[in-house]
Amino acid sequence: MTATCERQSEQRNMVIRTLYRLLLALVAGGLTGALSFAVAEEPPKKVPVTVTADKLDHDRANDTYTAEGHVRIEQQDIRVEADKIVLNNRTGEAVAEGNVYLRDKGDTLMADRMEMNMNTRVGVITKGQLYKSKENIHLKGDRIERRGESVYHVENATFTTCDEGEWYLKAREIDVDMDRYATGSGVSFNMIGLPVVYTPYLLFPVRRQSGLLIPIAGYSSTDGFLMKNSVFWAISDYQDATFISDYRANAGHGTGVEYRYVNSRDSAGKAYYNYFDTIHSDENRWEFQFQHREEFAEDLSFRADINLVNDQDYYRALEKKLEPRSRPYIDSNAFYVERWNTASLYLLGQYSTDLTQANDKTIQKVPELKYTIFGETLGPLLHFRLEGSASNFSVAEGKTVQRADLKPELTAVLSGNALSLTPRIGARATFYDQGATTMEPVERKYTYAGADLNARFSRVYGKDAEAGIGRIRHSIEPMIGYSYIPRIEQVDIPRLDSVDEVKEENVVTLALINRLTARYKEGANVRTFDLMVFHLSQEYDVNQARDEDLVNAHPRGEIKGDLAVKTPKLLTISANANYNTYINRLSSSSESVAVKGERVQFNVTRQYLRDPRTQFLITGLGFKIGRWDLKGQVWRDMETRNFTQKEYTVHYASQCWGLGISYINRPGETQYLFALDLKGLGAVKF
Repeated sequence: MTATCERQSEQRNMVIRTLYRLLLALVAGGLTGALSFAVAEEPPKKVPVTVTADKLDHDRANDTYTAEGHVRIEQQDIRVEADKIVLNNRTGEAVAEGNVYLRDKGDTLMADRMEMNMNTRVGVITKGQLYKSKENIHLKGDRIERRGESVYHVENATFTTCDEGEWYLKAREIDVDMDRYATGSGVSFNMIGLPVVYTPYLLFPVRRQSGLLIPIAGYSSTDGFLMKNSVFWAISDYQDATFISDYRANAGHGTGVEYRYVNSRDSAGKAYYNYFDTIHSDENRWEFQFQHREEFAEDLSFRADINLVNDQDYYRALEKKLEPRSRPYIDSNAFYVERWNTASLYLLGQYSTDLTQANDKTIQKVPELKYTIFGETLGPLLHFRLEGSASNFSVAEGKTVQRADLKPELTAVLSGNALSLTPRIGARATFYDQGATTMEPVERKYTYAGADLNARFSRVYGKDAEAGIGRIRHSIEPMIGYSYIPRIEQVDIPRLDSVDEVKEENVVTLALINRLTARYKEGANVRTFDLMVFHLSQEYDVNQARDEDLVNAHPRGEIKGDLAVKTPKLLTISANANYNTYINRLSSSSESVAVKGERVQFNVTRQYLRDPRTQFLITGLGFKIGRWDLKGQVWRDMETRNFTQKEYTVHYASQCWGLGISYINRPGETQYLFALDLKGLGAVKF
């Protein structure tokens, strides 16, 4: 009796082990073959396998295993169900039929019948429905045939990312290579069950592969009909290129290429070139961009950001966005940086392109070598700072100017009883290989001094809360500063950049900072942030006050105010202003308010300048109502009372598709844009 039970137990365990191999094979072969699941000969000891069925049987003569009646095989997040499963261990042929159900974590497969060979992983699924949770893909087919490791053939197929089937692709046949492309024949695009578009053939990439991207079409009142096509080339896993065709009926045709690469985590970049052939004109335009990042070590890096155009009107003629159209210049920079604890060394090359006039008079800095010591401690009180640079400037065609600049400085920090005094003294020597009006070398030397007296008085209000804003510290921080630079003779000094602009100073500065610093708790995270900072300052020029011969002396500088208010999530306010106490008027001001809620977004910005008189108002408003997003933004010149740009957008987004309508109006141009988004297929704009 005992021997019989042992044989039955051993036979059952053998059936379970064999069915476990079948479970892995079904998952690996059934759920699209894209799952990274290793097929093992034996189940892992720490992960139990449960097999239940009304009947388990092994036909020794034919080496066939049968599980019948409510068959259920489970291991952790994997489950297989069927009315009947038969496995021929000799040939590797397996058949699951009747309410077949496979689940691997969130991915599922349902079918009437599944046949597969465990050895070749080739098989057929009848009346199958596949769901991939990560991409929310639903794929159905009367017959799904696995022809290789990642190659499938589906008959009478439907594909969608909609849970309710609001849109779907229906095809007579679809061939899928999970590593490359999917192709379909007799394909129709359907919405709410009705066919909208039909194509006899369709090809689209399944993974990151080369191919034709979705074209973008549109209409502009100035450019006419627009068509932008792109071809994507996946050179390797770490390189790709996109070839772009930009057709504008009334303007011309542009051809561009973008190349991107990732050499490693610390080395990456991209390059872009566009050539636009303008119709009815010989003034063809081009743009070149190049960015590269290289981290040689933790304290050693290289950056390049190159931006070039051949025509100062390039952005105004071809760009539609307001920001690039209004650029006064573009810079190209390349620099190498080495850092230490208290010092850094960098080599910089800079080339500027003036977009407002001819570029032949623009001063270029190529190159500059700069060494900086931030604050080397020389004792308990003293700190040493140093800025030293050697620069070469191209000031005109064939003419260069070399400059060496050295600026050492000593500072001391004396603090106690909520007060801090920081006196400083320094010297500066600047040498040029030629003057502004002579070819002889010139130099400029001077010493300077200054001091800052700071105080801080604070008090804490409230107590920490379970969530949200807790304790708030109110700080009042008055400051008195003094800066002295003597009068310097610099008649023949070249004017190359800000280093050469040194003005005589004998200035006292008064400043007051009001600060609210809050503790904020969200879940287990606690942080502090400045809830409000209000800064007031004014300078007093001692030299102007003493000069009795100076007519209309204005020793008092403008009162400068800066306000910043920010809550953790909802509100941001910023404002600044300069007030002239002699004419009792604002010289300039800027205010901005932004509210960003879950359902409402609002922002308004006003900018004012008295001389030359300029005033702009930018207003934006957005609402989210269910699945609807409504946004509008306008730019208005308050002096001329004209709108410089208007943008309105309405967008509807369901679970798997979206439809957007945009209206853009700027002086001389109106544009309409319609966008259809299909999750899983991308966006179509027309």
